[in-house]
Amino acid sequence: MFDRIALNDFYSELSAENGMNAAGFQSRLRTLFSMERSASDLDDYRLGKKPWKKLRDEVTPVSRFIVFNDIDVDRVRFPLNDSIPDCWLMLDNGNSRGIEVTIERGQEQYHLTKEMNECGIGRGFIGMQDDAPKAEFNRRMSKPRVMYSSEQALAATKAGIIRCLTRKNDEKYNGTYYLVIQAHLTTLPKERWGTITEELSDKAASLPFQEVHVIGNADEAPWGFRLK
Repeated sequence: MFDRIALNDFYSELSAENGMNAAGFQSRLRTLFSMERSASDLDDYRLGKKPWKKLRDEVTPVSRFIVFNDIDVDRVRFPLNDSIPDCWLMLDNGNSRGIEVTIERGQEQYHLTKEMNECGIGRGFIGMQDDAPKAEFNRRMSKPRVMYSSEQALAATKAGIIRCLTRKNDEKYNGTYYLVIQAHLTTLPKERWGTITEELSDKAASLPFQEVHVIGNADEAPWGFRLK
């Protein structure tokens, strides 16, 4: 059975001054997810409640980003204190890169997950943005599930990513920082996302980040694309 002490120890090692060996980081993360967890712990992780929030919103997106891009990382450090950036990657060449992580359409993710936790099954898409009123989310979730088109998924995700880009367009990120946006990429086949990447790259070009990446929300076979 999962022991929260294991999670706290993981956090302590990740936030230490020298962080954690990259191979050990990925191995410990896999071990954590392989442990049997209670239904309440599973629900809390999916909803991003403490003590799971940092694991879900920062640690796992960075893990997917490293794996997908096959980055040669020596050590990984997460301050876990809401400072900038969310993560430091110490590379094999002696350089460091700061990683800032943000979640595309996080409010939709919350409401879809809440429905799944309560009903045992949930819809995969409603196409709403984070700035929509709470009452509108509640109204949409009270309606029966409906099919969505590829065009709807592309438009909603594009708008969500653009919102993330706009909110992170701040000179405090100027320098060697990377922006990693976790997005709802499981809603469509991989080849469909190519239709919006050019426009998104144009939007990302003016951001102060050295690089901008999108990473999907699937734990298995991570996938994404670079915008800058």
